Amino acid sequence: MVKKTWLILLTIIPMLIASACWDQKEIEDQAFIIGLAMDKGDTPDKIIVTFQIALPQAFVAEAQSDEPFWNISEEADDITAAEYQLTRIMNQVPNLEHCQVILIGEKLAREGLSEYLDFLIRTHEVRRMVNIGVVQGKAKDILDMQFKTALMPSFVLAEMMSDNSKHKLELSNFMNIGRLHIADTMGYDFVLARIIALNEKLDMSGGSVFKGLKLVGWLSGEEMMGIRFLRGDVGSGSLAIKLPEELGERAMLRIFEAQSMLEPEIRDGRLVAKLKLRLEGDISEIVSDNKKVGEMEFLSQIEDLFEKDIKDKIEKSFKKVQLEFESDPFMLKEKTKSYYPEFWKQNYEVWDEIYRTAKLEIEARVLVRRIGEIRH
Repeated sequence: MVKKTWLILLTIIPMLIASACWDQKEIEDQAFIIGLAMDKGDTPDKIIVTFQIALPQAFVAEAQSDEPFWNISEEADDITAAEYQLTRIMNQVPNLEHCQVILIGEKLAREGLSEYLDFLIRTHEVRRMVNIGVVQGKAKDILDMQFKTALMPSFVLAEMMSDNSKHKLELSNFMNIGRLHIADTMGYDFVLARIIALNEKLDMSGGSVFKGLKLVGWLSGEEMMGIRFLRGDVGSGSLAIKLPEELGERAMLRIFEAQSMLEPEIRDGRLVAKLKLRLEGDISEIVSDNKKVGEMEFLSQIEDLFEKDIKDKIEKSFKKVQLEFESDPFMLKEKTKSYYPEFWKQNYEVWDEIYRTAKLEIEARVLVRRIGEIRH
C-alpha cells in the first residue's frame, strides 16, 4: 500500500509542477509596453495609438543596447483594435503590466476621453497608478523625444510627473487611472498635467482643465500654483516674489509646510467659497541693493508681501477656471451637496449659474521662520 501511494505521488507531482506554469511566457516572447500615446487619427473617427516598447534586455542591468526601445504607431477605432493590430506585425505578445505613462494629444482630449477610458479601466494589465498627462500638441511627439539620460522616455516622464510635483508648485500633482475612474464615476471635474515639447526639452508646468471628461482649456504654471492652493495639495515648494523698490529686487520663500481648506458657505442665497491658507517657510534668497535694510525691518514686511502675492495668484486662477472654463476642480459642488443638502435639492438644476456667480474669500497667513543672508 505504501509503495502504491508513493508511486501515485511520484506520478502526480511532476504533472502539478508542469501545469502550474502552463501559461508562463518567456521574457523574450513578450513586448513590454512602457508608454502609451493617443492622438486623433488622420481618418475620421479613428485614433493613432503609439506604443513605446522596451527590448527585453532593457530590464536586465548587465545588458547593453544602443536602442533599448522602439515606438510603433497604429491607427484604429480604439485602443483594443490598435493593440490587436500590433500583434499582427510582431512575433511577441503585447504586455501592458510595465506601462509607466499614458499621454493624450490635445485634439483627442478636446473631443473627450469617455470612449477610450473604458479600455484603460477594464484591462487588468494596466496598473491603477499609471500617470496620465495631456500634451499641448501631439502625444506621439513626446515619446519620440531623445533625453540626455540612460532612462527611456516613458520612465523619464513618469518620474517627472510623480516626483517633481512634490517640490514645484507650478506642476500639477499627477492624476492616475484609479483617480480618473473615480472622477468619471462621480462626475468630478479635474486637472491633468500639461506637457509641452520644446525642441530637446520638456516643459511640464501648468495644467489641462477638464469638464465632463473633455479638455476645456490650459493653465499656466502660475495659474496651476493658485489651483493647487485651492485644492489643498501643496506640501512643499518655492515661491518667488518681486520686491518693492525700497526693499530690493526679489525674494524666494521655500515652503516646508502648507495647510489649506476650501469650504462652501451659503450666504443670502449666494455661494461663497472660503479658503483658509497657512504657510510656513524659510527665505532662501533675497536680492537687495539697499544695504540699509536690516533683517528685522525686512521680516516685518515680507510676510505681508507674500500673503498679498499668493492671494492675487489664487484669485486669478479661480476666476479663470470658474468663468472662462466653467469647471469645478475644487469639488465645491460635492461639498455643497454634503454641507447644505436642502439648498442643493432646491437649486441643483441651476448649479452652473450658482457656481459662476460664486464669491471667493481668502484668509491667508504666511509665517517666515528663518531668513538667509541678504545678497547685495
